[in-house]
Amino acid sequence: MTVFESAFADDELADNKSRAVTINGQSVLICRAAGELYALENRCSHQEAELEGGRIRGCFISCPLHGVRFDLRDGSPMGQLTRVAVPTFEVRVVDGMIEVAVP
Repeated sequence: MTVFESAFADDELADNKSRAVTINGQSVLICRAAGELYALENRCSHQEAELEGGRIRGCFISCPLHGVRFDLRDGSPMGQLTRVAVPTFEVRVVDGMIEVAVP
């Protein structure tokens, strides 16, 4: 059974922006790209830097430290610096609140 935890109000996140929250002790980055919501671990798999503040273009976020790009849909990396995907999480909106399922 998937359990969703409330993060923050849906209208608090503009398009092509991200916001980090802690859910079940884990830092989760919630992103909105082209009107869609995505949630992934707030950690670059290259050098463990936070992804929060990275530029969102299309369905990708760039790590602010070295520019590694990750696909928001599945966490897969683009480029040569890492081949390790970032974990992603289910995200939804219920009654105006963004909710994320983090194990």
